[in-house]
Amino acid sequence: MTTVASIIVQMLQDAGVDRVFSVSGESYLALLDALEDSNSIDVVTCRHEGGAGMMAVADAKLTGRPGICMVSRGPGAANAAIGVHAAHQDTVPFILLVGQVEKAHLRRDAFQEVDYSKFFSGTAKWTAELSEPSRVTDVMSRAIHMATSGTPGPVVISLPEDVLSQPVALEVPPPHRHALSRPDASAMAEIETLLTGAKRPLMIAGGELANQSGRAALLAAAAAWSIPVMCSFRRLDLFPNAHPLFAGELGFFNTPEQMEHMVTADLIVAVGTRLGDLTSHGYSFPASPKPDQPLIHVHRDPAVLGVNWAADIAVQCSSVSFLRELVEAAPPQPPARADWTSALKHQLAKVTTWVPRKADDGVVFGNVVAALGRHILPDAIVSMDAGVSAGMMYRHYSWSPPQILLTPIAGTMGWGIPGAVAAGLRHPERQVLCMIGDGGLLMGGMELATAAERQLPLMIILANNASYGAIRLNLDRAYPGRKTATELHNPNFKLLAEAFGCRTFAINAEADVVPVLEAAFAERSLTFVEVKTSLSAILPQRS
Repeated sequence: MTTVASIIVQMLQDAGVDRVFSVSGESYLALLDALEDSNSIDVVTCRHEGGAGMMAVADAKLTGRPGICMVSRGPGAANAAIGVHAAHQDTVPFILLVGQVEKAHLRRDAFQEVDYSKFFSGTAKWTAELSEPSRVTDVMSRAIHMATSGTPGPVVISLPEDVLSQPVALEVPPPHRHALSRPDASAMAEIETLLTGAKRPLMIAGGELANQSGRAALLAAAAAWSIPVMCSFRRLDLFPNAHPLFAGELGFFNTPEQMEHMVTADLIVAVGTRLGDLTSHGYSFPASPKPDQPLIHVHRDPAVLGVNWAADIAVQCSSVSFLRELVEAAPPQPPARADWTSALKHQLAKVTTWVPRKADDGVVFGNVVAALGRHILPDAIVSMDAGVSAGMMYRHYSWSPPQILLTPIAGTMGWGIPGAVAAGLRHPERQVLCMIGDGGLLMGGMELATAAERQLPLMIILANNASYGAIRLNLDRAYPGRKTATELHNPNFKLLAEAFGCRTFAINAEADVVPVLEAAFAERSLTFVEVKTSLSAILPQRS
């Protein structure tokens, strides 16, 4: 006879989970004990539940398997809520396992008790409380299925501490097999007709394609039909940015001139994307509820289709299957659309081309981004925090698969280092960078302890302008000259990084950029580069 905790571990293993992220607590000691007996699950000890949650989300992005975060009740679960929110916004499979008060104390306002079904009602796909030992297999089976099916997302399971140690005699069921779906033949015939007749088609690619097979299928379909591709918000790594058919990203940085060209499209094919408010520019492109041009919307989750857009053809199937069938149905020669693709590329160049600048109050971070190109390897993973430093990379760096842009669609500050640690653990053979600002670093820099413990050779590039720069930028635009609550009093980041075992470098002036980056990237250890960046260079220019 085995215990409830042991069955949970076995079911996670069977679902392909090989790593969990944990901040330990007395409320789930039996689960920790069961994990000690496991030879196939790596337990990553974290210093804060927020960091643990973000690491688990980042790991799920890299593997497609459920990211597992384990925390104690009350304060632990509250801290981990940022991971639940990120998983919800980013549509990645995530399971939060929360130790809970003893079964007899449930709903009696016991010490650190929280009703998690209420607490996570707006962000989790499903919450459950394992109050009966005999239900462990059906609860965990459903949890794994819910996290990975349809539009993937977060699931929260509450585990009363005394239930975890209970002995049970249960047969462990095999993991769910997801239903495979292919596009309808008649719909494909209609789509082929639309594509053949379109003079200015545009494909919008989304997160469902954020894996090796998805990226390959997207490139093949775009080339077979000569369709320009725009990536949805913060999905720039889906398509090689230097390719003639790459038309950019839909999001914050589109200029009015760029949008004027895009709205002249005579067919939109949205594949693997929910579209969303940022991708669709506030539901204006494609226009909601009825776009100005024919819309083909492809998504594996039927709950996404028809919600905000009345598509002319809505296809509920795997986006990869759809693109592969599109390639098979392509004409011998791609349609001639050179004028359309070159016009979109011309407008994109106006957005992405960086012109070197100088400032009196520090290094212009765009100049650093321009110099990074020679150092970032073709298979690098770049973990991006929120803020101006990330914005420069989104706008001015040319991404190309198999590079991975590991960024939270939710704009989560403090993500950068947890994401980099997760990437370093998952892919120790690849170059891993973290791009982060001084505001984001102190929201969660303690994950450097895990990086040092695991001897991860991460490259951390800190943009330090002593400000919440992105907030300051928007505050100054809305209320010129205002700066309340945006100025930061920072520690000595060099000493802080050295305390965690980092090899440290500093870029204090424009002349330092090239030689310091050369020296830093020659290191193969945990490396920290502080860039004293200009604040004035990001603020609106006024005469």
